[in-house]
Amino acid sequence: MLEKQDTTLPKMTHMKLFWIVIGIMLLASAALAADDGRHEQKCTREGDWKKIFTRQGITVYSQRLPGSNLLAFRADAVLNASLGQMMEVLRRVEITDEWMPDIREKYILQDNSDKDVITYSLNRVPFPFLDRELVLRNSVRLDRGRKYIVLDMYSISYDILPVKKGTVRAEMRCGEMRVRPISDRKTEIDLLLYVDPRGFIPFWLVNMFQKKLPYNFLKELEKKAATTNFEVRPEFQQLIKGLKAVLNQSGDTDHPEAPM
Repeated sequence: MLEKQDTTLPKMTHMKLFWIVIGIMLLASAALAADDGRHEQKCTREGDWKKIFTRQGITVYSQRLPGSNLLAFRADAVLNASLGQMMEVLRRVEITDEWMPDIREKYILQDNSDKDVITYSLNRVPFPFLDRELVLRNSVRLDRGRKYIVLDMYSISYDILPVKKGTVRAEMRCGEMRVRPISDRKTEIDLLLYVDPRGFIPFWLVNMFQKKLPYNFLKELEKKAATTNFEVRPEFQQLIKGLKAVLNQSGDTDHPEAPM
């Protein structure tokens, strides 16, 4: 009599199959996130922004842009720090590691002027994923029509600086911060961020972590700028004076003239 063949799999094999299935699911999600890199997106304040949370005066919103699995994030707030000091804190790249969340290093690659600089930054990412680096062009301008000073931050190609071993070069497709003074120690801010970390991180995990990014960034900027007393560089003083003139001409009583 032939013995009945045992067709059940050993426990170890079942466990291996379980992790293989999980791995396939993660890779499929990661592939979708990686595919986003081929879509040219543009951030906008128009459209349907979903409120996520309000905490300590900072309200964070998200929006899924057409053709993308990644979310853009927006935050508005009135921070307890002067406009001039916040601009100086952002421009003084050498002190970035004193306040910016999850930063390993940041330095200037090309200093074009006080209002235009190209920077490199290396940002911490939770294990088991690789840290992300960014090469950004950072510029500042006066938007007379919207009555803001605007800080633009966006990724650029920088072929002379290869990607460091053990990192992934992320892409900030849009970074824009509109600022204007409320008083000598208060500044209104509207921040917009759309960052693609690239590489193999599932898009749902990216969205989960990035929703905290605008709040953490603004809170730490406020904390640092509230304690500094830097001399505001002349080009920034001119921008702030120009903005105050625009606000006064428009009779905008909600934004009175404020010290720098």
